[in-house]
Amino acid sequence: MEENESACPFQRAFGPGMCEMHRRLHEMVAAPVQRMMPVIRGAGIPVDVREIEDEVVLVADLPGLESSDVAIRLTGPETLRITVRKREVEEREGYAVRERLSGEMTRIVNLPADVTEEGATAALENGVLAVRLKKVPEQGVEIPVREE
Repeated sequence: MEENESACPFQRAFGPGMCEMHRRLHEMVAAPVQRMMPVIRGAGIPVDVREIEDEVVLVADLPGLESSDVAIRLTGPETLRITVRKREVEEREGYAVRERLSGEMTRIVNLPADVTEEGATAALENGVLAVRLKKVPEQGVEIPVREE
């Protein structure tokens, strides 16, 4: 089987003209849907979140990005928003399959505890983002119970 046939399921039955139509249809319909699916599923930016003593630590894989491509915003005491902008490859011709995402992606992360922006840090090293957030100290005063 030739390489063209494996990329286009219509080559053998309908000839190369149908393959061009298949490619254009894929560009118009399937490719944008494939780019959106990770965002829809919430997996466009995979994260790990842990509680460590008085901190919440978030680690995300962002291969190929620079710190200028990443925006982090604490949108509430338990909510963090990560937005990344991946530049699109300029060349559009010659692809048999194009699945690598480009454009803007956002991930909203619900944190396991209330956090504060004070002392928050974020660093991107070798495609791994590490965000450290201080937990809000527990509010209130404990009232001792005595025997009567």
